Amino acid sequence: MAGVSELESALQMEPAAFKALYSAEKPKLEENLIFFCQMGKRGLQATQLARSLGYKGARNYEGAYREWLQKEG
Repeated sequence: MAGVSELESALQMEPAAFKALYSAEKPKLEENLIFFCQMGKRGLQATQLARSLGYKGARNYEGAYREWLQKEG
């Protein structure tokens, strides 16, 4: 995924179009999706957007990438 700006259109694609573009299966509405970014703002935006589109398992990794990196993944 390129970023939050691309997320809305990606999550609204037909599954075949999603797979053709991203070489991966489109997530199902009930699957867990974990979003994160460098500082936390874009991850939260992505989570809120996915939830608004019906992805109930969308979550934001609140520690962001910096925390994950400090903990050595």
